[in-house]
Amino acid sequence: MSYSYGVIAAIVFCNDCEWKTESYKNAQALAKIHAKRYGHRVSGELTIAFHYDHRQKIPKETRT
Repeated sequence: MSYSYGVIAAIVFCNDCEWKTESYKNAQALAKIHAKRYGHRVSGELTIAFHYDHRQKIPKETRT
């Protein structure tokens, strides 16, 4: 079975200042850095996507 899973979008914002980011690749790390550096409370939302594929693979030479 093949599968994939990952973050595809993010919105992160500081509850104490106007800082925010939508960098989905490292949103949690950036939020943690901001919170530690400034002593602020940071919140965010991540959107994840996944798929599972249990279909049997058809060899290329038999496809029409």
